[in-house]
Amino acid sequence: MDVLSEVLRVVRLSGAVHFIGEFSEPWAFETSPPQMAAARLKVPEGSVTPFHVCIEGRCTVVSGKLPAILIEADDVIVFPRGDQHVMAGEARIAPVPIHQIYSKPSAEQITVLKHGGGGQVSRFICGYLQSDQQFDPLLSSLPAVLCVRRRDGRLVLEAYDEGGVKVYAIEQPRELEWWSASVRFLIGETATPGPGNRAVLARLAESLFVELLRWLFQHSVRGHGWLAGLHDPQVGRVLNLLHALPDRSWTVDELAREAGASRATLAKRFLELVGQSPIQYLASWRMHLARDLLRESSLGIGEIAGRIGYESEAAFNRAFRRAVGLPPAAWRLGNLTAKNKKEGAAARVLDTR
Repeated sequence: MDVLSEVLRVVRLSGAVHFIGEFSEPWAFETSPPQMAAARLKVPEGSVTPFHVCIEGRCTVVSGKLPAILIEADDVIVFPRGDQHVMAGEARIAPVPIHQIYSKPSAEQITVLKHGGGGQVSRFICGYLQSDQQFDPLLSSLPAVLCVRRRDGRLVLEAYDEGGVKVYAIEQPRELEWWSASVRFLIGETATPGPGNRAVLARLAESLFVELLRWLFQHSVRGHGWLAGLHDPQVGRVLNLLHALPDRSWTVDELAREAGASRATLAKRFLELVGQSPIQYLASWRMHLARDLLRESSLGIGEIAGRIGYESEAAFNRAFRRAVGLPPAAWRLGNLTAKNKKEGAAARVLDTR
């Protein structure tokens, strides 16, 4: 099973471009903290992954205790965990909170945001990716900041974390061609919108992020975290089994036999890489599947319970309420109401065009 594709299918990644920034020297702004950013964008907390594409000029990006990162034309920078950050021009001035210069984020249109002192201009596409469900094992395995640079016909991925920066060369010519064309198309579609503009930009943003995940997966053989776990012969085998057969009543002993390891070895290795035990991981993944089925299907609660491995509807109800805070039926109703409101708002926007 392609576990990464299955996870992305269930958590439903989506993307959006929400403003084009035209910042003139001197300038500096600070993004909102993750909780505030989610509230302003009206998406679930913990699900926002901001990104910026530098079209023209340059800037310095500072996030937490990480070293300052210089961004220039054609660079793409991503904050997988939604960390707050400062973007600034060459002059050292105090950053302005983004909500003071961009007070009303819109999901329906791309804003041209102009800010600064009137000097040399740098231009950026600023957007975000959002998932319907936060998948912590993947999220915690990602670095704080990712930056892709295209220089002299080469593509380089930089991964920044508290431990420093790791630099990976992306050497396949087709990947350079695809990335360059996609970024070019993203910039062009933002500048001159055509029919279906929002959908095209969303799909481009999603595709670029998924490509980043694939590159990280390729380079995570000796790393730590969920992506490295997929590479590990034993942990990867267990992850594949749990995702392929989530309805089976697995025990650690059975999983260890399937992986060709002792129970103690598997438990230790799984905890080191994934951050939880195999059985805890299975329980968490079942809840992701449950939310997906409740949202996307018309199956009854009892049938959903059976599909994801619960012996009774009552047991599923207890587990779901413990994990989510609501019984499955109430969660489904609330999600359906929110979905209808969102679709109604989108229809009203179309009616006014």
